[in-house]
Amino acid sequence: MAPAVIVAYELNVPEDTPLPSNVPANRYQDFPIADADTSNQKAYYAGLRAAVLKAKSALGEQLTVWRDTVGKLEDNKEAKIPKKSEDDDEEEEVDEEE
Repeated sequence: MAPAVIVAYELNVPEDTPLPSNVPANRYQDFPIADADTSNQKAYYAGLRAAVLKAKSALGEQLTVWRDTVGKLEDNKEAKIPKKSEDDDEEEEVDEEE
């Protein structure tokens, strides 16, 4: 097997989260190092850097989809919870003092 940068993840999202069709929750990817000849360190590290940047970009795009999906679900949950106003808080404090 040629040297590569390997990225694997398994997301455990809430059960009621709609699954995006284009990005699975479990992923294993490898990004081959272009010039894997270790005798030329400069070329090897240039290839390693390129592979790491590709992995970072791919992982960022994939996880952004999940962040947006779960974030929308959380926003909807928060919108359903009635928020207390400051007047309600003051009334509770008065009741507690009596």
